[in-house]
Amino acid sequence: MIERLRTLPGFEALDVEVLERIVARAPLRTVAPGQLVLAAGSVAEALFACIEGGLAEADGSALPPVYDAPGLLFGLAAPRDCLGAPAGATLLAIAKPHVFTIAREYPEFVVSLMHRNGTPR
Repeated sequence: MIERLRTLPGFEALDVEVLERIVARAPLRTVAPGQLVLAAGSVAEALFACIEGGLAEADGSALPPVYDAPGLLFGLAAPRDCLGAPAGATLLAIAKPHVFTIAREYPEFVVSLMHRNGTPR
């Protein structure tokens, strides 16, 4: 799981020790194909990092492997429903308070996350 995290936006800026602490505190969530992860209009309370599979919009368009950084960091509502992709997904769900702690202690995390995932909507 650590090796997969190291390939994701934001997480590649962190060392292995920090990634291990994140994994120890964040639950894994299994999402079935088409299962709702985050409804349009709601604000994320966790940052979802895809460990396996992926996330998609209702039309099947792929979403970034780290979702929903702009919404979580800036309190923005999700523009569309976020669903499990056709193969489903295994997500590391990092609670909002933990994300803000990581961001405060490792600003390079946010810089990388926003650079690779795009700017706020």
